[in-house]
Amino acid sequence: MEYGERIRHIREALSLSQSELAERLGVNKQMISDIERGKQKRFSPQIEQKLIDLFNINESWLLRGEGEAFKKNGVKCEGLSAEEEVILKYFNKVPEDRRLEAVACILNCIREFS
Repeated sequence: MEYGERIRHIREALSLSQSELAERLGVNKQMISDIERGKQKRFSPQIEQKLIDLFNINESWLLRGEGEAFKKNGVKCEGLSAEEEVILKYFNKVPEDRRLEAVACILNCIREFS
């Protein structure tokens, strides 16, 4: 997978449009489009670091296609879909004293929309 394809994979896994990703990274939409199409080779190191930090991206995967796209924060969870990886990423940001409440909310949503 080429660099631009990896950027598209991240964007789609996060359910973001090119405009939404551009806004979060502080770049214009055309840059996202150019990167994804291979017209521009890659982001600047500063933008890459922002992408890694904002979305918990594995730097080796972003730069060389090695390993998994998203960091697991020390949790071993093999075989997760991109969407499940995103849910885990945000769940890990929930304060520990509120995680039970968060799980209950997730389960309610699953019941409601199943």
